[in-house]
This record gives sequence, C-alpha cells and structure tokens, in this order.
Amino acid sequence: MIALALVAASLSGRFEFREVHLGVEVRIVLHAEDASRAAAAARAAFDRVRAWDDALSDWRPDTPAQRLPSRAGASQHVEGRLRDALDTSWRLAQVTRGGFDAGLGSLTRLWREAQRSGSMPSDAALSQAVACAGWNAWLWMKDTSTFIAQRDGVRMDFGGIGCGLAADDALAALREASVPQALVDVSGDIALGAAPPGEAGWRIEVAPGVDGQAAETLLLHDVGVSTSGDRVQAEPVAGGAKTIGHIVDPSNGRPLPVPSLRQATVIAKDATTADAIATALCTLPIADALSVAETATTAARIDRRVKDGGVHSTGAWNSIKRASSDPAAGSSAPGAARPSPASPASDPPGSPARPSK
Repeated sequence: MIALALVAASLSGRFEFREVHLGVEVRIVLHAEDASRAAAAARAAFDRVRAWDDALSDWRPDTPAQRLPSRAGASQHVEGRLRDALDTSWRLAQVTRGGFDAGLGSLTRLWREAQRSGSMPSDAALSQAVACAGWNAWLWMKDTSTFIAQRDGVRMDFGGIGCGLAADDALAALREASVPQALVDVSGDIALGAAPPGEAGWRIEVAPGVDGQAAETLLLHDVGVSTSGDRVQAEPVAGGAKTIGHIVDPSNGRPLPVPSLRQATVIAKDATTADAIATALCTLPIADALSVAETATTAARIDRRVKDGGVHSTGAWNSIKRASSDPAAGSSAPGAARPSPASPASDPPGSPARPSK
C-alpha cells in the first residue's frame, strides 16, 4: 500500500514547460516534488539555453560568433560558450570526415536569402560562397583557445550543433537542481536524463524517413537523440519551380535535393554529438555514413531510397527496448525524433511560455 502511494505521488509530479529560444520551441519535461521546485529548475535550464542563443546566434550581428574574424590569417582568442562550440565543432568535423561542418556560414546565408527572396542564387554567387566555406576554411587551436580564419570571408554557422549544446547544458542545469528525471527537447534535438518514475525510459518516437517503414517508439534514458532529414523543413523558390531543404551538402555547397528521402536518427552519449552526427549521416556517401555511425554513435538508423543505399541500422539499434504499442499514442511528424505523447501520466500545467525573441 505504501509503495503504491509513492508511485502515484511520483507520477503526479510530472511538469512540462515551453519557451522559445534559438528561434525554436524548447520543451522541458521533468519530475519534481512540487511545482515551485519544478519551476525553479526549469527557469535555470531555460536560462542556459538563452545563453547559448546569445553566444551563437547568426541572426544578430552582436553575438560572439558573429564577431569572429573573417579575413584570412586573422586570429582571435575565444572564451566561454563560443570556445566550447568551436572546440566541439572542430572535433566532430574530424570524426565525421567533414560531413558535419560549422564553417558553412557563407553558404547557409546564401541559401537563407534564396528562401527569403524566392530566387535561386547565381552560379557566381554560389562559387563565391563555396570559395570561403568548409572545415579547411578555419582552424581551431585547442591549446590556446584560438580561432584562425584560413580564407577571406569565412563565416561560422552553428545551426548543426547549437541546439544539441543547449539541450545538454539545460539538462545539466536540471541535474544540478537535483531534478535528474528530465527531458529537454530543442526542436527535436533531445537530451534525456534519468528515466521517469516507474518507467524503463522516456518514450521517443522515430518516424520513418522512407515510405513503407514503420515508426518506432524507443525507451531511452541518459543519452542524446536527434533526427536529421529534409522531409519537413523545405522551402519553395523560383516561383515554386524548385524546393530546397535546410541541410547544405559540404561537398558541393548546395542543399540536399528535396525530396532527398534521406534521414538519420542518432543515439549518442549526449545531444550535441547526436545533433552533429545526424546531420553528417545525411550528407556523407552511404559507405562513409555507415562507418561514422558504427564508430561515433551508440546506435543509429539511416533511411535512404534503395538506389541511395537503402535503410540501415547500426550499433545497438535493434537491441534498444521498444515501448509496447499504444493505440492512444499520436504519431510524430515525418522526419522527427520526439517524445511520444504516450508518455505516462497527465501533464500538470507548467509556467507559461515566455518567448525570448
């Protein structure tokens, strides 16, 4: 009787909070003893996410990331979150053999403008952006925390890693607040803490990247998980004659064609690693993608059309515990890994969303 009462109390202590940071919705789900403790922990976590936005955003000219030198040979000593982002980006660029590349800022800006204007860039503009982009366009000196521009016009873009960094830091804040049973979801880049009370893990639904594949609901805890793909995030340009996705292929400077039918879901030690490697697995040739997935992730699933390599699962993917089927569970959007609505317990209201921009 006492044990049952404790379980009921734990399940009723589930709280959910949402705010907008990094230009996306950030969702925090946690289990705490009471509402005040839950709200305080969530506030600390959101503040960490906002700090990453302040450090890395390329939508504002005043952030540390935007003040990095862009003239070949110029250097700058870097501290704080930007240092951590550069250090991690440099390491993961090596791990993924350039499949993940934070040095594509000139290209992402070019294609962002194409989406805004509805016009494809000229060949000359594309060539100019390619000339100052790439993981050999910048250099990171770890021992001295020094960034060195290797090409004129190099610009950094942390869009492929920033959400993961923010999610991991927010989860760390929750743990520091003695709230270890928590989940942080930054637009599909998810940092998972300890499993919810009485559960084997958080329910994470992985939608298929290729038609005909079944969705999977995984039970996970104390890991990071991320899905990359272009089935959802795509924009029409050239009067609707063309559609471009949000993932730029480092090999040619162009967005993956839409529909590319490429999707990768990665489970890794943290959300930062999962975020970057999921992007890389979409851009690399299939043989390289499989090699990176086997060596740099806990588990991964790569979905492509048969002619592009087919569907592959690597690492411990097939041994991950699945949730039992639940007809009440709604499906997630195509091309997403996200907390399943089948998670146990109802959601007591958290604090109201407070957009930061």
